[in-house]
Amino acid sequence: MEKLSAQRMDPAESAGAESTLSDGVAAFFKERAGRLLLVSDGRSFEKIASAVRSKRAVGAVLDGDALPLFALPEAAGVLAVGGRSVMLAARMYAAVKRVPCVLFPTESALFGVYGRERVCLRGEPCDVPLAGGRAFFDKTLFSDAAEGYAELLLCRLALFETRALRRFHGEGVAESAAFGLLTDLDGLTLDKILQKNAALRRLGFVGGEGEIFAERVGRFAAFEALTKLYVAFFRNAAPLRATVPAYEARARAAGVPYSAVFIPTVGEYTRYALVLGGRRGEFLRELGLISQGLPAYRRTYRGLGGRISTAPLQELRTLPERSNGLSAVIRDLGLLEKL
Repeated sequence: MEKLSAQRMDPAESAGAESTLSDGVAAFFKERAGRLLLVSDGRSFEKIASAVRSKRAVGAVLDGDALPLFALPEAAGVLAVGGRSVMLAARMYAAVKRVPCVLFPTESALFGVYGRERVCLRGEPCDVPLAGGRAFFDKTLFSDAAEGYAELLLCRLALFETRALRRFHGEGVAESAAFGLLTDLDGLTLDKILQKNAALRRLGFVGGEGEIFAERVGRFAAFEALTKLYVAFFRNAAPLRATVPAYEARARAAGVPYSAVFIPTVGEYTRYALVLGGRRGEFLRELGLISQGLPAYRRTYRGLGGRISTAPLQELRTLPERSNGLSAVIRDLGLLEKL
């Protein structure tokens, strides 16, 4: 990987470059005149505390909301170190103020660093302009390599989910540009995890309904539980035409409005049943490639410092109402009730 210098670099060329944070801060001060904004979260502030004491620096510690940045004095550039919300806040500030932005992420899944995401303003997620910051990786900042690895596993499962849903909804299935990034995921190092996640974030690819599930149970637990659910469904399922899910009661149990639940028509239900019968072998072949890697994935996840846990069954039961993903098709066919 290239090293950070004080020379101005194109964002596309410098994305994912290697640099220590101290070198990055020094280079940023050297190449920019005037006051500079240094942004962090609470866990990362100590890493830039000495730089914040500079007469040219303004420091900000964010708790998730980006709005406080705009109450600070004007700055000629912004450098951010931290997680997703800090990356997004800095990119928003840079876009609105039209100043350069340098990013040192601390979360190896690299959300917020690339692409479009919603930013928290006054506690609400909002669509706002985001600058393309120059991203640099200081490997000493990443203590969550296992989570970045689990994100790759969720994305691999999301490829399957996307293809399956397109079949069930009667849409064409095209090869994803993400596929080549998500093969051979055993034994990855932090370097590879960062490279793959950076490429996926630039593609705008995320982990399907697994992302929603992971918010409740953790990334690896979500990947393992959904893999097993999908395998059990496609291996054993036969549509139970007499079974109609109690949609309204399920919505209450999941804590979501009944109006937000997608309920298939009779015609859509019939197509679900036909696709299940006609495509079962195709689905199982792809799932087999994923599920046979589970022991190796567990070893790699543990080796990266991850702790294996089991997803609570109740969280899996209420996932369809929160995701409207593949688990919702499983529910619609009356098969999630058996859990």
